[in-house]
Amino acid sequence: MALVDALFDDDFAFANAGERARAMRRLNENERSRTKEIGRPRIEETSRGFLITAHAPGVRAGDVKASVTTKRGHAKLRIDVEGSSSPLELGLPTKYIDITVAPKASCIDGVLRVAVLKRTAETLRVPISSTPDEGMETDDEGSTITLSVPGFGAADISVTLERPEDSLVVEGDSKNFGKFKKTFKNLPADIELSHISASVAHGLLKITMQDPHAIDPMDIAVSSLESDMTTSESAVTLVRRHVPGVSADNVSCRLTADRMLHVEVKTSNGRAALSTSVSRNVDHSTIRAACANGILSVVAEPTKTETETHVLQIDVSGDSPAALVEAAVEAALPSTEKPTEVEDFDGKIEDVAA
Repeated sequence: MALVDALFDDDFAFANAGERARAMRRLNENERSRTKEIGRPRIEETSRGFLITAHAPGVRAGDVKASVTTKRGHAKLRIDVEGSSSPLELGLPTKYIDITVAPKASCIDGVLRVAVLKRTAETLRVPISSTPDEGMETDDEGSTITLSVPGFGAADISVTLERPEDSLVVEGDSKNFGKFKKTFKNLPADIELSHISASVAHGLLKITMQDPHAIDPMDIAVSSLESDMTTSESAVTLVRRHVPGVSADNVSCRLTADRMLHVEVKTSNGRAALSTSVSRNVDHSTIRAACANGILSVVAEPTKTETETHVLQIDVSGDSPAALVEAAVEAALPSTEKPTEVEDFDGKIEDVAA
């Protein structure tokens, strides 16, 4: 009898141990269910914008905080969930999105959605002259597109700047010589319609694009006082060289239109020169130079847009799913056109009528 009791005691002990294990598993599962996490996001792009979707089981709209931060020309979407130590961060394509319009966000039935609108598409027409512009200046950086278009006149050709893609579309339509269409990308950054000119003459179409960031050349005075170089913490050092035995009178600095800083130093052994590019993120009007105690320094302040940080808070709805446009409007919008062939311009003459 004692043997039977011992066997039953062991069985009951085993059963009790199994029940404790199952209870601990349930406890761990409950603990995990209370930890609110966002799943891997899925990003869909349409002609109207970007729709970001992620699974967020157990998360309510009130648990979510969303914001967009812009700095130095970059934008970042950040989503924080109460109780989660891992925020979701996504970089946004600032070239295409409309930062002036707050994105829409929602969290309904465990599904988190964020809708980011694109910039409104624009087509800007470039005037075409029928006579060559003899005063048109070009450079060696490929800022001129030349196309061979025999038989096409100014009235047969259109040149348009497409936004926000910043692409240049050239189209020709002639009853006798047919049609052609070319799209060019990799245009100068921040180019505007005022920077583009076009002319067609003698069967050649020339499109010239000026540098939007070109500046007026300027000479920079070189101080002999080190105190004149007091700057802010965000100041940028453009040049710093040891020049023992050289005074400020023997140093010249000049900034050219292409944002190149040229420094020339006269020494007892001759002349020394150096050149450096000044970034667009630097305010060229704040450039200062000094040569004191055997050290040559050239510094400048960054542009305001380079140092400013903007944070846009996003309201998260628990009632209406975030969408790029209303459903009724979406049904009435045309479908996205098939993309056309894209080419990079290289400044070479190309025969489009062949």
